[in-house]
Amino acid sequence: MSNGVVSETTRLSIIPNNSSSAQKTLLKNLEIINGGQRVNAWVDSMRASSPTHLKSLSSSVCSEKHLSSWIMRHPSALEMFEKITEASGGKQIVMFLDYDGTLSPIVDDPDKAFMSSKMRRTVKKLAKCFPTAIVTGRCIDKVYNFVKLAELYYAGSHGMDIKGPAKGFSRHKRVKQSLLYQPASDYVLMIDEVYKQLLEKTKSTPGVIVENQKFTASVHFRCVEEKKWSELVLQIRSVLEKYPTLKLSQGRKVFEIRPMIDWDKGKALEFLLESLGFGNSNNVFPVYIGDDRTDEDAFKMLRDRGEGFGILVSKFPKDTDASYSLQDPSEASPHARDEFLATIGGVETNAAKNMKGMYNK
Repeated sequence: MSNGVVSETTRLSIIPNNSSSAQKTLLKNLEIINGGQRVNAWVDSMRASSPTHLKSLSSSVCSEKHLSSWIMRHPSALEMFEKITEASGGKQIVMFLDYDGTLSPIVDDPDKAFMSSKMRRTVKKLAKCFPTAIVTGRCIDKVYNFVKLAELYYAGSHGMDIKGPAKGFSRHKRVKQSLLYQPASDYVLMIDEVYKQLLEKTKSTPGVIVENQKFTASVHFRCVEEKKWSELVLQIRSVLEKYPTLKLSQGRKVFEIRPMIDWDKGKALEFLLESLGFGNSNNVFPVYIGDDRTDEDAFKMLRDRGEGFGILVSKFPKDTDASYSLQDPSEASPHARDEFLATIGGVETNAAKNMKGMYNK
């Protein structure tokens, strides 16, 4: 004790043992203070992910020197065809694609995140060349309604719901037609409970969209005014405090509620490679393209594995384990993205050669 400052531990120790009510009051105040700090931390994270904030960073913090340094470490995948082809030569390419922000633009209404017909044709052609998977935070049913390609693998709910291609649609010998893996199946009823409670709890906050992703739940705040963010965090936490086996994480303008199990997009990628017979193989070249924080688990897995690479879709420099970068799908040239997807993994692939030839006619 000095200069009139008393630590919280000291304050507790000088309260008489029979002053239980005083102790409870003090402890509750400490919890409120600590809780407020956690709310502020979430709001700061929400603010950091907002496009407006990122634009201000791009003009002030992200100087030309900083941007050049970032691009040197994460060069454009479109400009690295030759190096990519050289690295992948002779190996089996396996493609992993995020959906929102990668195959489709980020939109205010998640039910309207449509991919273009041209992008769908490109992914369909890509699947003729290599085993191809969609790895997304959406539930499988929702993302399939957007993609509508039965020949793909689908890993929904951040990889917690994995299905192989529909019977008779796969063109690859290694594909397991009956593949189905759901490591969080015990949580379906709990997630549904949480979803319904979140709907009720957040209905007073304009702009909130709550989604049930079957094995996870999503709370979108893209259309919520910033002054309401603290209130939204408190609403979500008030629901989750009753579910200690669930955890809260944040993506691009969205909160994700997930089971507290050791599973993520990186684990899903490993599982899919194993299912294809490439678990311990050095004859495979996995490529993962994504734009979200949750995709970093997959980027890191590839970096640690030392095979293949990750590609971050982003307009702005950000910390990432991806090796290469691409612009947001809303701004990148569709022609360039299609050409990249068609040629990635090797011009020695006849299908890729033919596809590239189509663009040059």
